[in-house]
Amino acid sequence: MPRSRVEKTTGVPSLVAGVRLFQRIHRRAPEPSAGIDGVGKEFSDPELVARFARSHGVPSEVASASASEVRTVVVHAFHGTVGLVEIRQDGLSRHLDGSQQDVGDIRAAASYGVDIPVSAAIEDICGWSATLSRHIPRPYVQVLWHEGTDGPVLTRIDVDPDRVPVLTPEWDLRLGQLFDSAHARMLLQPYRVGALDNRIPGGTFLPEETS
Repeated sequence: MPRSRVEKTTGVPSLVAGVRLFQRIHRRAPEPSAGIDGVGKEFSDPELVARFARSHGVPSEVASASASEVRTVVVHAFHGTVGLVEIRQDGLSRHLDGSQQDVGDIRAAASYGVDIPVSAAIEDICGWSATLSRHIPRPYVQVLWHEGTDGPVLTRIDVDPDRVPVLTPEWDLRLGQLFDSAHARMLLQPYRVGALDNRIPGGTFLPEETS
């Protein structure tokens, strides 16, 4: 992997900073929407997304919002780990952590809806989202579901989200740490096969540091 294509976050972990850094990297690609890895192009095709989901045992129906939609669930996933879940309904948002516990009003720009019901399928939604994100070579993705009268339906997997939530400093740090850990885990496989050319001899990149 060329040195110019491996860039890491430094300083205090931050979700917003990490996402913006990766966007700058992928915008250098000949086809910016696809990114340097081509992943953006693959996940812009609903048929390919459905096939990808089905190959990992996730319900494969991919649909756009419809009149029967009750609420939208956005899972913020970090290469196999769910960090935050947003439930949106009627212009309001409710936030849950990775264990599906309410975390309160952590986002100043969104009107908080403490009375928005949590889906009976939320555990499945989080599990499916974690599975999908684990098999995508990006440290952070947003997995979107619409929940209507017939249950949750996968809408899309956003591998290059423009809309990144601006959270309280505590939560930006918390998700930033998940982002950095996911980035390190993502690089383990190419590192192990010697595909990274900017390894510093005697450096501190160890598998146990990414847990």
